[in-house]
Amino acid sequence: MNRTRLILRLARLHFLVLGFLLYLLGYLIASFYGARPDIVRFLFGYLVFSLAHLSVSFSNDYFDRFADRNSEKTFFSGGSKVLVEYPELERLSLKIAVSLLVASIFGIGFLTFAFDYSPLLVVFGSIGGLIGWFYTAPPLKLAYRGFGELVTMLAVGFLMPGMGYFIALGFLSLPFLPWVFPLSCYGIFFIITVELLDLESDKTANKVTFVVRWGIGKSKTISLVATLLGTISLLAINLSALSKTIYLTPTVFFSLVPLTAAALSFAGDKQNRRKLARQVTVNMLSMVVFIMGINGILLSQL
Repeated sequence: MNRTRLILRLARLHFLVLGFLLYLLGYLIASFYGARPDIVRFLFGYLVFSLAHLSVSFSNDYFDRFADRNSEKTFFSGGSKVLVEYPELERLSLKIAVSLLVASIFGIGFLTFAFDYSPLLVVFGSIGGLIGWFYTAPPLKLAYRGFGELVTMLAVGFLMPGMGYFIALGFLSLPFLPWVFPLSCYGIFFIITVELLDLESDKTANKVTFVVRWGIGKSKTISLVATLLGTISLLAINLSALSKTIYLTPTVFFSLVPLTAAALSFAGDKQNRRKLARQVTVNMLSMVVFIMGINGILLSQL
């Protein structure tokens, strides 16, 4: 029972919520461009997607275990601390991470064959899984070499919603592309939020993040600019031809939620760790509310 609880702590299942919402968003967008709702495909697609997403929790905890020795665990940052407290579980964590990633890749292959998808689905899904793996895994160690934010932008803005879109429609098409930029902006907001409380531990571990390079103040400024660009780009989408297919005006109002959170974070005390932790929670919840809001708008029009 104790080992099961520790494995669940390693899994950090709450991070799956945002991934599911992004996958659902892509699926819903595709529903307006010829995709027919298919609950079996939706669930199988998400199963494959979630295995790769879950693998990241275990692999990151394993490859970040030395950096996490100096971190302070919170709900959204600092790792799970399980491998710091119980190093005997290191090999198990790595085995679970590899097993989940391999299962995801084989699952994509099965999904492609069973539902007659293009082989590009295997390529698309495998790239997503491998990018998650090499976020902290050697030899690439992307988060340690200054590419962590770029990878997160790619994941949040393209790979996660793109997987849902691909599963629904069977291919990626032009109507999906306008969503990539605003969602990538929120990817920046997300990753900087996660990095804020890990400044000292990341610096000690030689992890090259925005917060390590530029400090908390400038990183908060980047978050504010990113959410502002997200709102502006959603406004542009609302004024484009896409709005003739989908009623998108409320998306602009929902985008004000993370924008407001970023503004409050920017104005907050940069030295008070308790207030900073509270702001991290507000930022993350604002992301969830924002994407849930857009999903609700799309669902109401189906």
